[in-house]
Amino acid sequence: MKGVYAFLTIIIFWSCTDKVTYEKPENLIGKEEMIDLLYDMHVVIGTSNIKNVHLEKNRNYMSLVYEKYGVDSSRFASSNLYYTSNIEEYEEIYEEVERRLDTLKRFHQAFMDSISEEKTTDRNRVIQIKKDSLQKTRN
Repeated sequence: MKGVYAFLTIIIFWSCTDKVTYEKPENLIGKEEMIDLLYDMHVVIGTSNIKNVHLEKNRNYMSLVYEKYGVDSSRFASSNLYYTSNIEEYEEIYEEVERRLDTLKRFHQAFMDSISEEKTTDRNRVIQIKKDSLQKTRN
């Protein structure tokens, strides 16, 4: 009986280590274009809850991303499936996407910090003007 359990255990471990590799599709999206496309997709997904200039919220802009790169959802899906089966290459792609998103985040944060500083400076000027005008009326 122990031999059967050992045999089944070996079969289970062996089946778990099998790597599935998909063939390269004919219309594969290139690596650099895939990085750009995924970056834009993440930006679009991240901004979907923000109101646009028409005060609309929760809009699906994914079709605009596909249009920008001249791909359709099935071409993206087949290319994405191919890259996910080659994990080392997919990690390289996503590391670059994450790097770009981090750069965008730092830029946005610096911009928001500068706006906050400007508001604080403006607020301090208003307070100083009010103090000056109060001192003039007391004199």
